Amino acid sequence: MSQLTYISFAFRLLIRDRIYSVTYGLAGAVFFFVFLFSIRIHFYLFGGVSLSSIVSFDQSPHFLFYTSFTALLVLFFFHCLHNLGDLGVMMAVGGNRLGCIWLFSLTLLLLFIPGLLIGIIGNLLTASPPGFGIIFELKAIFTAGLLFVFGVFLVSVPTIGINSFVDPYRAIRRQK
Repeated sequence: MSQLTYISFAFRLLIRDRIYSVTYGLAGAVFFFVFLFSIRIHFYLFGGVSLSSIVSFDQSPHFLFYTSFTALLVLFFFHCLHNLGDLGVMMAVGGNRLGCIWLFSLTLLLLFIPGLLIGIIGNLLTASPPGFGIIFELKAIFTAGLLFVFGVFLVSVPTIGINSFVDPYRAIRRQK
């Protein structure tokens, strides 16, 4: 029997919920495709992603970026809510809050990395604008990956952190 680590336990949670994992992964792949496509448009038109532009919603690349990023955050949030019963079981058997936050963040990362890779491959298969070189492609992929990791922790830390204060037995009953 192998040693139980956070990574192996996260994989076991994903394998246990195969149907949900595939569904969330495929939806994530679609959203990541649109998200990375909007980042590529930003880099082509503006030379970068400006999150503080005052006229963000007047221009369609900004609207597409915010919409796809919000869709990804909502997907992360619902996956965290889906696993609240597991959180209750872990807290009932003596799990610590920081370990639970790390486990569910790692589960989100492992679940959505294939979707990010499918979105990257899909974007690389689409036609690039003229003059859009490999440097801009790499910057767009790096920006999407960085925002992905930021989004995972932005959602999972408060969601799991707050829900770890709920009575474990109440969280277990919620799972039924």
